[in-house]
Amino acid sequence: MEPARYPVLDAARCVPCGLCEVACVQARTGLADLVPDAPIVLERRRLRVHAHRGTPELHACSHCTSHPCTRACPHRALVAYDNGRVELFEARCTGCGYCVAACTTGDIWRIPSLDVATKCDGCAPIGGVAACVVACPSGALSLAVR
Repeated sequence: MEPARYPVLDAARCVPCGLCEVACVQARTGLADLVPDAPIVLERRRLRVHAHRGTPELHACSHCTSHPCTRACPHRALVAYDNGRVELFEARCTGCGYCVAACTTGDIWRIPSLDVATKCDGCAPIGGVAACVVACPSGALSLAVR
């Protein structure tokens, strides 16, 4: 099993265009011609880029070593693998929010309309390179390995 992968942001190169968020949703849904402010993008993205005091900041699960989200989930919807990757199984998720509260970095959030949690998994379950990294026009995103 390959090591956990997660996107990291070079804030100096980021031009907060939202194309990484669009690519994230397109990779999961197969939808095309989405724009950054489309409701489905804002709802279904698994990573977020926003300006914090004028500097772009990335929110994406880094598969931390302590995995507090997995211990908090009463439905075993979050699973930590030996390689460090934490995967969320939406079919098991009830949207209770315990994992959201347990995440120390704020990188898990709820999708209210679907009543499930969501988080970045580096596109590992769908194979290939992370869609956000490929879509980034400035090369500000890259993949780190845990």
